Amino acid sequence: MPTVHADYQERKRIVFTARGRTQVNVREPAEDGPVGYSSTELLLIALGNCTLGALLNQELLADVEVLRAEATLDAEMARNPARVVKIDVEIDLEVADEAILEHHAELEALACTCPICNTLSNVEIVSRLRLTAGAPVAAAS
Repeated sequence: MPTVHADYQERKRIVFTARGRTQVNVREPAEDGPVGYSSTELLLIALGNCTLGALLNQELLADVEVLRAEATLDAEMARNPARVVKIDVEIDLEVADEAILEHHAELEALACTCPICNTLSNVEIVSRLRLTAGAPVAAAS
């Protein structure tokens, strides 16, 4: 069972520790928001990490050269109570094998099969996959 320890220090930062590793998130205000990540941004980071991991570990992609895999996540918020009501996930996946393009719909559906996506049942999550094929990367000599 995953465990994270969060230590709120001096009303300025939160120190997260998991599996012996530490990450500091600064909570001091700046002109454009907190210096560190907001709670919503941390949620999107977790979902992006989980989504790309789940997608790239699919059997369909096991033996495929992935040239690029990126995700952009946007949250739509509501008030009273403050909460995330919708997350748009745009995934850009470029592979070397054109045959994978035939599996676009299947891969798009698999993108939201990670534990975080499955946990956010009260949030509408819309995943869109842009799947392209490019030239394989030449091996360095």
